[in-house]
Amino acid sequence: MLNRNFTRGLALAVFAGICWGAMGVAVQFLLQRNGMSALDLVTLRQLAAGILMVGLYILLDGRKAFALFSNRRDLFDVALSGLLIFLSHYSFFLAISYSNAGTGAIFIATVPLICALWLAFSERRPISVTEAVCFLLAVSGVALIVTDGDFSRLQFSPLAILWGVVCAVFGAFYSMQPRDVIRRIGVKPVVSWGIFFGSIAASLVDHPWNVQLHWGATEALAFAFIVVFGTIIAFWSYLTSLKYISPVLLGLINCLEPLSAFVFSILLLGQVLGRWEAAGIALVLANVCLLALKKK
Repeated sequence: MLNRNFTRGLALAVFAGICWGAMGVAVQFLLQRNGMSALDLVTLRQLAAGILMVGLYILLDGRKAFALFSNRRDLFDVALSGLLIFLSHYSFFLAISYSNAGTGAIFIATVPLICALWLAFSERRPISVTEAVCFLLAVSGVALIVTDGDFSRLQFSPLAILWGVVCAVFGAFYSMQPRDVIRRIGVKPVVSWGIFFGSIAASLVDHPWNVQLHWGATEALAFAFIVVFGTIIAFWSYLTSLKYISPVLLGLINCLEPLSAFVFSILLLGQVLGRWEAAGIALVLANVCLLALKKK
């Protein structure tokens, strides 16, 4: 049963990473085609996903969907998870604005290390050899994929480092924080209300009613993909996987996200695969394969 649950968690985490990678291509398409700012897009994405998920939740479960509001502890934990989603995305975009997407991806790749260090401190257990090796494989692979072996592309200005570290900390916190509330009330209310609460926070920072939209059918389809697959399904798979695997392993597996984005860029945007990028893909896949062979 343990191995079966691990395999289930592994599959869900891999699927979430693939969805987020594909979403990155759709985001690139919209930003280049429409001229919308990244903050506008992440706000609209989270708002649309939150409204849709809560609406479906109420439609399917009726009054049970509001049971969360009768328990202050659960309500606080779910609201905090939604806030962390927004804060991690917002700080990630700030890191990119002071550097570039490749530098931002490197900071995101440090999330599993932060999780491992925190769990080692709080649970008084050392970081395993497998976790350390997988972390090195994942970070090295991501670095090669986003730079194609040319590390001069990375830009580490003081503000980029600041917001990159903040983003990594929020991302690690979000990987660990919802575990207990998911065990208590399940994935459905955590995902639905969490994303909705996060969209409220996003709307306070970037007013969605001021966003100018000039979309055709293709742009609308890309945005729908971002909302449905890149947000609702991806986060559902991500949080469900927390029931079966640790946040450290989850973070290591989610290094598939830049790999997935690169593969979809090759298929849809005509990007060319270089030798260093191929080496990075091999390292990321080696990381996932090593985790898959793990028996606990």
